[in-house]
Amino acid sequence: MWTKTPLFKTSIFSFIFLSLFFIGCNNSGLNYSIETSLNPNKISPLTATLKINIDKPCSVHIKVLGDIPVEQSIEDYKTDTTISVLGLYPNKLNKVEVTLDFDGGQQVDIIEIQTEDIPAYFPSIRVNKLEKDKMEPGMHAMDIHFANFGKFRSAPIIFDDLGNIRWYLDLSFHGAMVGPFQKIKNGNILVAGRRTIYEFDMMGKQIDKTLIDNNFGIHHDVLELPNGDLLLCVGTRDAYIEVDGKTILSDSDFMIHYDRKQSKVVKKWDLADHLDVSRDDLNFFRGGDWLHMNALEFDPRDSTIIVSGRNQGLLKVSWDDKLKWIMSPKQNWGTSGRKGKGYETKPYLLTAVNNNGIPYDKNVQTGHKSTDDFDFPWGPHAPYLLPNGNIIVFDNGPFRNYNNENNYSRAVEYEINESEKTFKQVWQYGKERGVELFSSIVSDVDYLPKTKNILMTSGFVSPKNIHRAKIVEVSPKDNLEVFEATVFFKSTNKGSKSGWGQTDILYRSERMELKN
Repeated sequence: MWTKTPLFKTSIFSFIFLSLFFIGCNNSGLNYSIETSLNPNKISPLTATLKINIDKPCSVHIKVLGDIPVEQSIEDYKTDTTISVLGLYPNKLNKVEVTLDFDGGQQVDIIEIQTEDIPAYFPSIRVNKLEKDKMEPGMHAMDIHFANFGKFRSAPIIFDDLGNIRWYLDLSFHGAMVGPFQKIKNGNILVAGRRTIYEFDMMGKQIDKTLIDNNFGIHHDVLELPNGDLLLCVGTRDAYIEVDGKTILSDSDFMIHYDRKQSKVVKKWDLADHLDVSRDDLNFFRGGDWLHMNALEFDPRDSTIIVSGRNQGLLKVSWDDKLKWIMSPKQNWGTSGRKGKGYETKPYLLTAVNNNGIPYDKNVQTGHKSTDDFDFPWGPHAPYLLPNGNIIVFDNGPFRNYNNENNYSRAVEYEINESEKTFKQVWQYGKERGVELFSSIVSDVDYLPKTKNILMTSGFVSPKNIHRAKIVEVSPKDNLEVFEATVFFKSTNKGSKSGWGQTDILYRSERMELKN
């Protein structure tokens, strides 16, 4: 005998609850009931939980059926258990296979879970290339933010190899941009607003919520350190710089170390101590945004931090706050400090050399010219430390060579000789594709450890034409693409003024397993 309770639904951005009770009595002699709750934590509409009560201890295995199944298991034998269901298809009566294994037998049943459609402003996704046997395992996670008239509503998304959205978190309750979306070492999700750091599990359950000191404002990146603490890009309320005799409020030019166990800031770095705040060759924003720090990478070999500043380049700072090097065109670098009264920065600039260790000519060093085998990263994002000690970074390319004639973005790998203060380019991908992958802002690059492939994300392509993003997985051995997807945005502020929060963006993407 089977009995079902009624199905209750509300809108997709409110609490959705679905309750189904099955009572099984069959040839196996197993009696059980299954209670299904859709979107149990209110912000993850393509998830559910199955609460299973059984008269014999069982292990549980579930499978969301479809072209690309998603499976979860609980190996412990119990008489009552709750298992997570992830990867439901939107706008579908999903069929979920439930397998109960017990001493002496097995019972398999199918339950049904109805979901609603994804929001209308979500992007459409086209998979352009797929060579599964050459790809890094997992699905495709996007740190995506939707235009909301000067603000953003954030909803990280995971899609499968066919371009179907299979998971997302509705973070619109925060009321502003919250990101970057990342999976930390314990398997949970970490995102951050201006002052708030959230930790969720994959079901959308809030595990932790942290409010940092209101003197700080988080900007663009939160990095988990090896001990579980956090390193954050921040601005402060009371930081000023002096440029051309004017005192200007600055932003996004500090790092802080946040101790999660003590729930407090324990260390602060002022990047203005090490850089020339008056250098404005690539600052097309307001004057106080002289650095526009957007990413951090920690080097555990010597406890140093690689910093990406869109308006200055890359730099490396030690844990005890000493400048190690600057990777940037050698033009208009003066003294460091908020008032320009610090030390000379020129000795810390890396010299670009070719494969034979010979420095390029002056026009290359200053960034006025590029060569076939070398260019600086312009407006960079997302530096990543490779296992071989080299660095890859997303070279956005805005105002490359100080003009708008060379518009391309790329993933690029550099080898740095710190003792000699030199560096060389050893690999790149993207230049040959020109404006097709050109993203003047945001974007990402990652190393994929199992295949050793590179995942490149151009998050803001041709907003005045067909506004989209590109995600490409490439094999660096032959520079051939093994996966490529195009994400077509539906910018919601049609006809409104341009600017931050007026156009959809894809900040970063990751390859990620869909499991709790």
